[in-house]
Amino acid sequence: MTTREHPNRRMKRGFLGLLTIAMASVLGIVLMSGPASAAQQCTYTADYNACLFITRQSTGDYLVRFGIDLRKLSKKEAQTIIDAPGHPFYANLIGSDFKDEDFIGQISTTRVWASTESGLSGEGARVFSRSALNEDPEGCDELYARIAFIDPRTGASRGWTTPQIALCI
Repeated sequence: MTTREHPNRRMKRGFLGLLTIAMASVLGIVLMSGPASAAQQCTYTADYNACLFITRQSTGDYLVRFGIDLRKLSKKEAQTIIDAPGHPFYANLIGSDFKDEDFIGQISTTRVWASTESGLSGEGARVFSRSALNEDPEGCDELYARIAFIDPRTGASRGWTTPQIALCI
């Protein structure tokens, strides 16, 4: 004996399914549009990866983070650099305009580590006020980080620039 479903019951289930999908979408949009917002830009090259992350905090301030991987170094080389005195990475946040560049502030290195996959890696963070990041009162602010590396084995330095993030405050 086969049973058949009443056509109205099938229609109700279809309607409830669509309603569930629509509500999930609306709920997702509401959750994502809360007070905190984030932007991330990275370079992805075979030699290195340099990233800039900017996250608006509930206080209205912005957490600015940088990250870098020097992929050409072995884990052993990276550990030798980490074990040497001093910090191998320094980063500055820069505001870019068509005419000039504005130094906004230094971002402190918070962690450095070695791995087989990424070589020598480092990251840093600093909280900036909204007014500190608003270097272009006429529109959006284009921000990027300059990350410097000083090799304690040789004293040689090298630098990288993250991609820009447009921040409309």
